[in-house]
Order: sequence, then structure tokens, then C-alpha cells
Amino acid sequence: YLPIGILVAALMVVMMVLVVGADYFGLDSVARPEPRAADYSNTRELGEILYTVYIYPFEIAAVILLVAIVAAISLTLRRRPNTRHQHPEQQIAVRRKDRVRMVSMPSEKRK
Repeated sequence: YLPIGILVAALMVVMMVLVVGADYFGLDSVARPEPRAADYSNTRELGEILYTVYIYPFEIAAVILLVAIVAAISLTLRRRPNTRHQHPEQQIAVRRKDRVRMVSMPSEKRK
């Protein structure tokens, strides 16, 4: 498996170099941002783009997260055999005489 693994790793390195090459990154390949007014808000711009252009991907991500939350809750609340559970109603109903036992012992002399 080693020769095949080395070949696959070399191909992946070559592909990454081609994708993330110097042609795609550099100061001359990135456009300068246009100047904005003093009252410009990144948050407002992000909200407008999120709820207009990217509304469907945003809603799909929300549904996926909701399903993940419900799945996590259902996994934590399932009943598993051989697990101990606390019963608060039994803990509250305990009386002192059920838990505390007074023992009378003679004191020992120190040496």
C-alpha cells in the first residue's frame, strides 16, 4: 500500500499547489475595497445579503442545525440498560432515622 499512498499524496500536493498557487493570491489579483460612508454598517450589509441573496442556504443550515439539536437531545434522554438514575423524590422523602445512626462508644486514652 505504501507506493499507492505515496502516489496519491504526491497527486494531492500537486493539485493543492495548482489550486492555491501564486496566480490566485497576491496584492495585484485582489481588488481594492471601495471607500464607504462614515455611517456604513457591516452588520446591516451582512443581514441584507444573508436574508436576500443567501436565504435558501441560510434556511437549509437552520433546519440541519435544528435536526442536530433534536438528535442530540434524544440521544441524551434515551433509556439505557445498566445505568443508574437519580430519583429526587426519593431523596427528598428520606428521614433522618433512615440515614443517621448514633453509636455510643467509649473513648480511648491517648498514649
